[in-house]
Amino acid sequence: MIPTIHMIPFKHILFGAVVATAAPALAQQPRIVVQHAGSVQVFSDLGEAITAAQNNAELYLSGGSFVLPGGLALSKTLHFIGAGVHTDSTAASGPTILSTGTSANFRLNSSASGSSFSYITFNVPGNGICFGLGTSELDQTVESVEFHRCVFWQTVSLGVVAPCGSTSSFTECIFHSTLYGCNATTQVTRCIFDYQAGTGAEISAFQGGGLTMLNCVCLGTRIGDSGASVVMNSVFTRTSAPFWQSSGMTMTNNLLVSPDLTSNMGSFTESGNILGVPEGTIFMGESDTDYQFSDNLHLQSTCPGVGAGTDGTDMGIYGTDSPYKDGAMPHTPYFRKVNIAPGTDANGSLPVSVRVAAQPN
Repeated sequence: MIPTIHMIPFKHILFGAVVATAAPALAQQPRIVVQHAGSVQVFSDLGEAITAAQNNAELYLSGGSFVLPGGLALSKTLHFIGAGVHTDSTAASGPTILSTGTSANFRLNSSASGSSFSYITFNVPGNGICFGLGTSELDQTVESVEFHRCVFWQTVSLGVVAPCGSTSSFTECIFHSTLYGCNATTQVTRCIFDYQAGTGAEISAFQGGGLTMLNCVCLGTRIGDSGASVVMNSVFTRTSAPFWQSSGMTMTNNLLVSPDLTSNMGSFTESGNILGVPEGTIFMGESDTDYQFSDNLHLQSTCPGVGAGTDGTDMGIYGTDSPYKDGAMPHTPYFRKVNIAPGTDANGSLPVSVRVAAQPN
């Protein structure tokens, strides 16, 4: 651990850490800055940083890979802020990636309620679940957990067994695998789903109205076993009905490739849905139902989803009064480009050029 530093603005700490570690081939050694009540500590080991952090502290993670071989069972409220997930916005530092290198994964117990995760990629190839709420059947009421502009390569499970009392929200996140609800409550807003399981449903187990989906894009994905849930202003490219076995669901102003809205469902409420839209006429640039950062999910000008959301904006992630942000940039300033001269100039100074950017929301 690097010694504690008091009353030093975070931006100065981060700038120094980036410049000091960027010199060798512009490579940055991963660093974690823990900030709480005016005190700042800098770590190179994520496990040590989490142990040292006080309840409700902020952990700023640089770009790079952070590996916790034993996984994580977080038992206090912490706020994790990464450097970003998009290749464009992390050109100088690299994306922030959390992994375990083992079959262990990341979980929160009820004492971690109120935690948040922003601008981080979760990738645990050794486990089918990369992130979960709850650590046992007796401890799975994890409330008010927020995820913002995160990427999940494996399943996200919002409980251990159904029913559970967890509550969460996901904003502008990317899911490359399933979202399993355990009958918890969650809201997903302007998120992208691109997993196709072949059978069953990729978004499932939200019985009792636990799922609220707003302005999302589902590439081949369907929702199942989620009775009484609400889905609005979203785009579904699945060629068969994307709503399955979810009686009591409300579906409003969604755009579908499928000519059928539902499958194996009893009563439901629907209005303003647009069915049977040819897949090639929807997005500006998406062709294989597997999302890459090079894809362009803006709607084509002739797409019937333009201006057809309940609020008069577009269906999909670029609707609402706060559309999806290209580049998924952090709200906090991040280093977009760092150039360091190979040696000092005639005055003995080392020329350094840093370009910083941030998104307002």
